[in-house]
Amino acid sequence: MKNIINKYLGVLYILVMSAVIMFLNSCAAQQVGLSFEQRTVGLYQQGTELYNQGNYVQAIYLLNQAIEFNPEFAEAYYVRGLTYQKLDDYETAAKDLERARELPPVTEKPGYDEADIDFQLALADLGRKDYVAAEKSLNKALEKRKDFAEAHFNLAFVAKETGRTEDAIKHLNLAIEADSSMDKAYVGLGVIYRDKEDWEKAKDSFSKAIKLNKENKEAYNELGLVYRSQGELEMATRYFRRSIQIDDEYLEAHLNLGSVYIDMKSYEQALATFDKAKDIDPEKPEIYADIAQARYLLGDADGALDNYKKSLELDPNRKLVNYQMGQIYDQQDKTFEAIAAYRQEIAVNPDHAFSHFNLAVLLHRESQLDAALAEYKTFLTLVPEDDERARKVRAILQQIENLN
Repeated sequence: MKNIINKYLGVLYILVMSAVIMFLNSCAAQQVGLSFEQRTVGLYQQGTELYNQGNYVQAIYLLNQAIEFNPEFAEAYYVRGLTYQKLDDYETAAKDLERARELPPVTEKPGYDEADIDFQLALADLGRKDYVAAEKSLNKALEKRKDFAEAHFNLAFVAKETGRTEDAIKHLNLAIEADSSMDKAYVGLGVIYRDKEDWEKAKDSFSKAIKLNKENKEAYNELGLVYRSQGELEMATRYFRRSIQIDDEYLEAHLNLGSVYIDMKSYEQALATFDKAKDIDPEKPEIYADIAQARYLLGDADGALDNYKKSLELDPNRKLVNYQMGQIYDQQDKTFEAIAAYRQEIAVNPDHAFSHFNLAVLLHRESQLDAALAEYKTFLTLVPEDDERARKVRAILQQIENLN
């Protein structure tokens, strides 16, 4: 099988390379009669156009040629750096951007300045999750361009990721001051306020984003989450549906809408919505867990188990899936399978108190008292002392110890 795969990959590579060579030959044919410098600039311009079109691999081939013809072509290094970022090669991107900084522009209008280079270097750092370096570069960009809205927006992202919520709010407001049409900054503010459970400010921020851009699917989706959190389920469905109307492939909105249908006990609608999400992305493990929940609530325990198993195939370490399976097995009087499921849950999620408790109960039922005792004791370390179930467990422990 491996040889067959390698054979097909080899054929695919040859086809791709043939297409690229034909494309390059076509470009070369168009440049007959031009000077060497004109051909070099032409390659750069064509590479830039391909980058703008999203044809990143072909863009790199042309930009490579431009750089081979002129190793000091600053603009070609800059655009190639942007292209490598799109391909998630942040190390190479950073090297190209630094090289662009070192060299003087070749063309009259290079399309970037020092602030842009600092900003793009920050994006490369964000791609590597180096928040310290990213913040430093973003601040450098702002020193050179005071009204750099995108720099403030990304500083807000860094601040939020590093737990500095107030700094994030400050930078989002500064981004809006610099660019009053930046609807995504209002969405960012709304998310922060939603997380703080400041519902009115969250609604106001998302509504402002929608006023600026009626096609902002994220704003509608986030408003739906706010209304769901407040128990206004009909309003939540309205906003999730609007988000899906804008983009029928918007996976997050489908999952959120399905969850609201669960809240509303509209299980058939929930299942249909989750099935649609599966069509969009059949490799996402949480979708199968959601389908499993809907099937279980519809009385299809076996269907639920099948989908939980599919979720685990895609992500063996996904938390709470084995716990849910354990509960179903227990209800089906499949004690051995339930015990195995709870043990598997504990292996990937050792601090889940109720997996320890449920396992302890089953082991106790099976007269495995020493093992049950250990699980009960672990459960007690994971819940508050005044927890009602904890009080019952302490009484059970006393009975077990008396028997021993």
